[in-house]
Amino acid sequence: MEPMKKKEDFEGTPFPFKMSIQQRIPNLVNAHWHEHPEFIRVLKGPVTVQIDSDTFIGSEGDLFFINSNRIHSVMTQAGPDGRGGEIQGMVFDKSLLLRIADSPNIRHALTQLAASDAVRSRYDGTHPLTAGLLADMEAAYREFTARDLGFELGIAACIYRMMTALLRLHRPHPSAAAAADAYAAYSSRLKPAVDYMESRFAEKVYMEAVCQTVNMSLYHFSSMFKKAFGIPPIQYLTRIRIGQAKRMLVDLELPITEIAERCGFCNINYFDKVFKRQSGFTPLEYRKRFAAIS
Repeated sequence: MEPMKKKEDFEGTPFPFKMSIQQRIPNLVNAHWHEHPEFIRVLKGPVTVQIDSDTFIGSEGDLFFINSNRIHSVMTQAGPDGRGGEIQGMVFDKSLLLRIADSPNIRHALTQLAASDAVRSRYDGTHPLTAGLLADMEAAYREFTARDLGFELGIAACIYRMMTALLRLHRPHPSAAAAADAYAAYSSRLKPAVDYMESRFAEKVYMEAVCQTVNMSLYHFSSMFKKAFGIPPIQYLTRIRIGQAKRMLVDLELPITEIAERCGFCNINYFDKVFKRQSGFTPLEYRKRFAAIS
């Protein structure tokens, strides 16, 4: 089975960005995931857009935002004229967003956006941001295809406007600046603990051991972690484990019990319960749905 993580050909290049138009039937985009943000514009509908457990029917003029690490696919069917849907995609590395505006506030906002499960995916004709997002995406495509002098600056300007609109739409609360200051102060202090959880998710992780990596009491560590990341550390660890389980379910032909164990769950019933709560599917349902279109 082909691995679902997609390595973009722009990775490691001076300007990590690309745009393309897809017209294949029936799979406009095979199921995959990557760490890069992506926008998909529907040029001709209808198309079926799957983003994790959410399914959308996209029409001409609709725009979709694919957040980092989300499994997604786009399907279409041939119409009476024998042609199917058509989409335009825009993918870029997050490093582009920090080349000009690298600050604690921006880093915090981008981290919150990437980690959020509440980010809006679909922007249709009724949404106030749609017209501006579509105009910037079209302008970026003109720059990308013409490649005139300074096209990178023109594309970057479009990306900044689009992402600024999304960051402001999804800002957590009016005191975002204060939260960003706290994040900047806490993130470097907590990095050893985050690294510990991300590298040992398959093991039995004790919060006392995590606290030792940053020389804090459990109470102090839990309080600081929640202020920085918006969730308790144990919930952060669970998200890591479920994210790994999603990829293994589709990428590896292993029994679900073994995948649960590899992701740090010693109780299969608890794994099923947590997985369904976070993804909307049981592990078996998730595998059948996404393995079938990968």
